[in-house]
Amino acid sequence: MTSDSSLRMLSHLLQTCRTERSLLLMTSLLLLMYFFIMDIVLYMTLQSTKLVDQEKTSTYSPFHPLSVKLLMTAPTNHYVISLTTEYFDEYTQLSKIFYFITPNMISATHLALGFLSGKFVASESLRRRRIGVLIFELRLWLDVYDGVVYRSHKGFHGYRSNRRNLGFVVDTVCDTTSGIALCFGVLFFLWKFQVQKNQTTSLPFTKSSENGTALSTDVEKPYQQKYPRNHIFYKVLCFGLMLALTGMTFDKTTEAFGRLFNTKMETSLEEDQQTEALHTLTTWVVFYCWRLIEAQAMLQYLLLAIFLDKTWEFICFIQYSGYGMLFLVNVMSQLQIRNVRHLLRMASTDYV
Repeated sequence: MTSDSSLRMLSHLLQTCRTERSLLLMTSLLLLMYFFIMDIVLYMTLQSTKLVDQEKTSTYSPFHPLSVKLLMTAPTNHYVISLTTEYFDEYTQLSKIFYFITPNMISATHLALGFLSGKFVASESLRRRRIGVLIFELRLWLDVYDGVVYRSHKGFHGYRSNRRNLGFVVDTVCDTTSGIALCFGVLFFLWKFQVQKNQTTSLPFTKSSENGTALSTDVEKPYQQKYPRNHIFYKVLCFGLMLALTGMTFDKTTEAFGRLFNTKMETSLEEDQQTEALHTLTTWVVFYCWRLIEAQAMLQYLLLAIFLDKTWEFICFIQYSGYGMLFLVNVMSQLQIRNVRHLLRMASTDYV
């Protein structure tokens, strides 16, 4: 009887894993197709757009008005989070009806959600860790929504940062602290899990017991050596520092490109060179690389790894490869910035 019950439980777990795997695969394919189609439309729109003096529209569009920051924003933020926050506020008029709700109040709320998410992510239960992922996704949604509320209160249009505003500092501090809380949640989980050297896990899910606790598919060998805590801490620290470095270089790069493409040129020749540089394939490739590795994209990759119960594998993969990708994209960006500056300088000299 006990053997039959175990077989039924194992069969149920396998069937659940197959269902989850199929559902995840279908969702991923649909999402990738959606991103691919939207990126094509974005590229085509960019080819007929100047970032200077764009006409303002009464309704929100993910393709107009465009800005350098929007062009370099992760697809998940651009086509899902920003889209839903803008339409949510447009149809509910929440920022106008509840005018007393300030962007800083929303920032404080998503900061609290960041701490709550970190607590759930640190759990040994896979189910609770997945709840933590959903909580952090809500935090990311509110992080974008506070910008929507700010622009609504100020009557601004366009997706860009106002670094001279106190709200930008508050939002940056809340974002940084929430990211740290998530990283600590990952660290505490890995400490509890006591990762084994040369450990292998099944893809894409680790089976779970009925109470949501992860069950290892590997048989633990006696006296199997485990990674020390300081080794795990070092790996998580590498990811956290890479996340911070990505955020800082992203801000500096968007500011540099913004000065090139959002500045009104004095002569028609300079304006033509500015537009031509914006529409080149090289500029689009640089922008698109940033869309794939910027800090929000990296957070989404980590959240996906947590949801799939592949946190350790992702941390190990990104530990050094992430720095390599960030270095390469920064080099590409600086070369393109120098090239555009040179073209504009030559256009100015030719005009004189």
